[in-house]
Amino acid sequence: MEFGSTLAKLREGRGWSQAKLAERAGVSQESVAAWESGREFPAQEQLLALAMALKVKIGRLIEGDEELMVKVIEGTDTYETAVMGVISVVTAACALVLVALSHTDPGGLEIAVRVTEAILVVGLLALVWQRRSPRALRAKAFRDALEAADGSQTAFVLKRKAGRNTGNTIMQFVLGAIIAVTLIVLLGIIVPESRLPWVML
Repeated sequence: MEFGSTLAKLREGRGWSQAKLAERAGVSQESVAAWESGREFPAQEQLLALAMALKVKIGRLIEGDEELMVKVIEGTDTYETAVMGVISVVTAACALVLVALSHTDPGGLEIAVRVTEAILVVGLLALVWQRRSPRALRAKAFRDALEAADGSQTAFVLKRKAGRNTGNTIMQFVLGAIIAVTLIVLLGIIVPESRLPWVML
């Protein structure tokens, strides 16, 4: 990424140390050092503070990195969609097994319910972890930066919609709906006293 070297050049062009830029932007010197080295990328508010301190547009700070940012965002969205796909398949399979057992082997249903509960907890934890992973947080920072870019970057941002892939978005919506319906079915089987009418098969 060019962001770190761009930030360093703009800072040095003003004759500022990292400490001086940090003071002007209201961030820590450690943060400035991490951004310039490429270890981290600033959040949207920090990016705005940097742009204001340096008196440049956000688009100038991320110039040359837009395509890479979009690739990271799209890759992360694709990975999240794949995780959601696995979770939806597993939850649907659990629901089918529980429905079959409830009609054929009510005695084995209790063990299957406990296994299903464990699988659901693991699936939920996997989804939460994926959304909070360093990769996902970096993609979010990139998306925020692209959305905040203005001036010459506006056409690029509007054209690429800040890295949002319509196919991934639709797929995530569909998979989310499948997971939700499957969880309702599972709730009706696991907690029969909930008396959900559409679960009475």
